[in-house]
Amino acid sequence: MKLNEEDVELFYKLSGALLFYTNQNYPVTKNLKEPVFKNAPPADIKSLYERLSAHTELIDSFVDEKPFSFTQEELEIVKSWNNLVKGKFWIMAYLRDHTTFLTVSNKQKVYGVIGLQDNIRDVIPPSLPHYVETILLPFRGKIVYCGYIYGYDVRIDENVKLSLKGEYQKARRKFGIITSLDESTSEGTRR
Repeated sequence: MKLNEEDVELFYKLSGALLFYTNQNYPVTKNLKEPVFKNAPPADIKSLYERLSAHTELIDSFVDEKPFSFTQEELEIVKSWNNLVKGKFWIMAYLRDHTTFLTVSNKQKVYGVIGLQDNIRDVIPPSLPHYVETILLPFRGKIVYCGYIYGYDVRIDENVKLSLKGEYQKARRKFGIITSLDESTSEGTRR
């Protein structure tokens, strides 16, 4: 599953503006004159998201300062990004409504993530589980990734696959598949 064209355009408009603002406060890319990142090197985008995730106070200051002419609804979407989840994940399954990401941490959780312009299965190799790094963001009641997703070429044997499947099932039983990062609950919305 992926966002519709209108939502993709909105996501990139908002994220581009926030990354531009981040770059103004913590410069990564020199000579960045507008909030357009279509031709920006992926490493620059990753670095800007790294800065943003290390300085999430930028999200609130962006919303308070309103440096662009965004509607209140658009500002609320940006504000919701305070609930971002940054980390490394195992992509475990391609389901009909989303792709499941298992956190690599002591408190494992499973997130149901949808793609932006492309289905995640079209971006990541089909052999699962697959080890990735990204930032998950709430977007209109769903979870998307920030626009960059780095896959690691990790070869795992059958014993590790079985172990990961067990951890995945345990996390699903405990928390369900988290499909929204709404601030209404500390765990997000579960399915």
